[in-house]
Amino acid sequence: MKHTIGLTVLVFCLSCTSALWADAGGMGMGRMRGPAFLRQLFLPMLIMQHQSDIGLTPAQRDAITKEMIDMQKAVLDLRWQLEEKTTALTNLLAANKVDEKAAMAQVDEVLKLEDQLKRQRLGFLIRVKNVLTPSQQDALRKFQSAGVPDRHGEPSGKKPESEGLEP
Repeated sequence: MKHTIGLTVLVFCLSCTSALWADAGGMGMGRMRGPAFLRQLFLPMLIMQHQSDIGLTPAQRDAITKEMIDMQKAVLDLRWQLEEKTTALTNLLAANKVDEKAAMAQVDEVLKLEDQLKRQRLGFLIRVKNVLTPSQQDALRKFQSAGVPDRHGEPSGKKPESEGLEP
């Protein structure tokens, strides 16, 4: 069971890269970047690393794990669709003379799927935050702002606002 959960967490983290976090490596890998409102939420890896420090209960851990599994399933389907639409767009743009109307229609489909991915991920982070108590959230904020090193020696805190905040 632990191996299955660990594998699910790994697949989930790897599947969650997008413009929502500009070059930050996704939901569980590295620092959260992007719009300032995202810093009000907590990456699953931060919660996992500090689960003892914040007194995460088994019920909370199970609830977060369930959210991660559900999210991974939803994102996987959208990623398949996005890859298909992106390939179609690439093929349209590869022509010597691009059909602008067709290409723009395909771009609209790609952007709709990217928007759905972002909404799924934001909803997931909101649901995870709602599992935590106010005191747990306060403790996680301290870990974020203090830049407490994670188990790999990397700071887990946020970068200064001027770094990597592409929209």
